Amino acid sequence: MKILLISYGDYEYDGRLRELMDVFSGIGELYAFTRGKTPAYEHHRIMDGGYQKFIRDVVKEGKALGGADLLVLDNRKSVIPGLILKKKLSVPKVVLDCRELYVPKEVHHLEGKLGCIIEKRGIRRADIIICANEYRAEAMKKIYGLSEKPLVYENLRMLTYSSEERMRKEKERFSKYDVPGEYRIISTSGCSFSRMNDVLVRNLDRVRFPCRLFLVGSGSAEERENMRALIAERGLDNVEIIDQLDQDALKSLIGISHIGIVNYHQKDQNNRFCASGKVFEFLYEGLPVVTTTNPPLKQLCDEAGVGAADDSFCDGINAVIEDYEGYKKRVREFAAAHTVASNNERLSRELREKLF
Repeated sequence: MKILLISYGDYEYDGRLRELMDVFSGIGELYAFTRGKTPAYEHHRIMDGGYQKFIRDVVKEGKALGGADLLVLDNRKSVIPGLILKKKLSVPKVVLDCRELYVPKEVHHLEGKLGCIIEKRGIRRADIIICANEYRAEAMKKIYGLSEKPLVYENLRMLTYSSEERMRKEKERFSKYDVPGEYRIISTSGCSFSRMNDVLVRNLDRVRFPCRLFLVGSGSAEERENMRALIAERGLDNVEIIDQLDQDALKSLIGISHIGIVNYHQKDQNNRFCASGKVFEFLYEGLPVVTTTNPPLKQLCDEAGVGAADDSFCDGINAVIEDYEGYKKRVREFAAAHTVASNNERLSRELREKLF
């Protein structure tokens, strides 16, 4: 089976994309068009430039393949070039991964509303739909009037080092933060106030143990300026603002951390029913988590005991530190029972049942 996968995601930074490529490369001969820096294998094409150029280049190079048995569309920005190629190559089957849950009435800008219209068309044309958790599957079935729920493919992902050299380099880079007696807390949502990192910083002095907070991620200059002002207002000297990190660097920083923060607002269904890959990155590195009280996150914390759900953050952090070894034990048990490989195998099995 010849499979064509299209994604506007960046291979180096997009864990779900990497796992999807692994799944479909096990089903057939995979040709992938994504953004990024370095191709992962022979038939992986890296597309550069903006979105319009992406569409043109994918259509051009996709036509050159001469045909495909299956078209895999990752997220809604793949829908336009995907449906063009479906028609030109007469591809018989289409799989669409709806990794987000954007609802038109909850989107308030024109570009987002157009994206919803495009995604809806992709959903109507897809033979198989994938989403990221059971909450979203139920919501999508109702919103789009689907005859059956989408396949659920959880965002299980594990960080890996690209080389021994990078591992040594990044461990050395962050070794200055490895201070004995200090609990290190990491959030990978940067300086985002919408992700409630302002609440996290405001309540940091209510943590009853010596700690240091890493705010890691991309963001606007305004967000960083506002966060620095808040840190100064609170008189904190234990908060580090760090740019977005690639896999190697992020794995090293998480490796010297103790607690991972997973935070989303609940103002729309996409965030309320969040399907966080961050939580699994932390758990697979052995870190308990403190999360916001979004239903999927709270359910994970309550049922697996791998963290605490707390919108103030400080009470959750205190609770985790007070029983740190107990939380660590449950994290190890959860990670052993819920592997990336078993998650991928489950999706592969369900796809094969529907495709063959």
